[in-house]
Amino acid sequence: MKQALFLFSLTLFCFYDLSAQQDLASSRLKTIGSGINVSWLEQTWNSGGLYHKKLNQEDFNLLAFAGIRTIRLPVAFERFYLSGNDEEKNALISNIGDVLKLCQRFAFKLILVNHSGRLQIQSLNEDEERLKMLWAMLEKKYRHVSSSLLYFELFNEPTLEDAKWLPIAAGVTKLIHQSSPKRTLIIGASNYNSIYELSRISPLLDKNIIYTFHFYEPFIFTHQGATWIGKQVTTTGIPFPYAADKMPKLNTEAKGTAGEKNYLNYANEGKKGAVHDKLMIIKNWSKKNRVPVLCSEYGVYRKHASVISVCNYLSIVKNELQSLAIPGIIWDYDDNFSILAGEPKNKKLLPCLFP
Repeated sequence: MKQALFLFSLTLFCFYDLSAQQDLASSRLKTIGSGINVSWLEQTWNSGGLYHKKLNQEDFNLLAFAGIRTIRLPVAFERFYLSGNDEEKNALISNIGDVLKLCQRFAFKLILVNHSGRLQIQSLNEDEERLKMLWAMLEKKYRHVSSSLLYFELFNEPTLEDAKWLPIAAGVTKLIHQSSPKRTLIIGASNYNSIYELSRISPLLDKNIIYTFHFYEPFIFTHQGATWIGKQVTTTGIPFPYAADKMPKLNTEAKGTAGEKNYLNYANEGKKGAVHDKLMIIKNWSKKNRVPVLCSEYGVYRKHASVISVCNYLSIVKNELQSLAIPGIIWDYDDNFSILAGEPKNKKLLPCLFP
C-alpha cells in the first residue's frame, strides 16, 4: 500500500512539474512580442566584424520605437568560441555582453543562437559531443543571467533528419536543464527549421521548450536574385502580392528548376491567403500538442524587391502571425534583408515599420 501511494505521489509530482514547465514556456513566449535578428556574429567569413560594435543605444531607441521587444542574436560559436584564437573569443564574448547589457537597459529579451554549427551524418558522434560541450560551457557562462531575459536556441536550421536530430536535441536539453531548469530553450525541426517538418514531429518530453520555424514563403519572392541560392531564384522584379501586369518574364536560367514551377504557381502562392494557410499548419500543430511556437525568421532579400513589395510582405506576415498569437522575428536589422530605408548608416526605418 505504501509503495502504491509512493508511486502515485511520484506520478502526480512529475505531472505537475511538466505542467509547470509548459506554463513557463508558454508565458515566456508571450513576452517575446515582435523581434529582430541582428546579422553580425554568425558571419564566419568576416572575423573582422568581431571588432565592430554593431549595436548601441541609438539602435535600441530606434528598435523600441518600431515596437521591437526581442533581439535574436545568431552567433558562430563553433568558429569563434570553440575554434577561434584568444583575441576572437574575447571579442565575441565582449560583444555578447554588450548586447546583454543593452537588452537589460531597454527591457528587451535576448535569444542567443548557436548558428553555423556542424551536425553531419558522417561525423555525427563527434559533432554531437562538440555540441554538448559547447552548451555545457555556455550554460555555465550565462547561468547567472535571468532566465526571463535570456533564451538559448540550440542549433540554427538543422539539416539532419528529425529521427537523428531530435534525440540529440533532447540530450542537450537535459544537459542544460540539469543546472538551469528555468532556462527556456528554443528548438526547430529539420530541413532548415521547416514549418512542414515541425508540423510532423512529436514534441520532446521536456516542456520548458519553445518550438521554432522559419518562414520565407513564397521563396521565389523573398529570395529573388539571391546568388547563394542558385538558378531557381534568378527571376527578379517579382511583386508581392501577385499582380499579373507587374510580373517579370521568367529568367531563362530558372527554366527547368524549381523556380519555374514556383513562377507558374505564383498567382496562387503570392497572396495573403496562402500565407495564412501555411501558418495555420503550424498553429494547428501547436494547439494539438499544447506547445508554444515562434517564427524566429521571416523577411525579404532587399536587393531586387521593391520597397512597396517588401512592406506589403512584412506587414502581411506580421499581421497573420499576430492574429495567431505567434511572435515573429524579422531577418534582419541592417544587412541584406534590412528593415532600414536607404543606407543603413542613416538609421531610418521602412515606412511600414512605424508604429
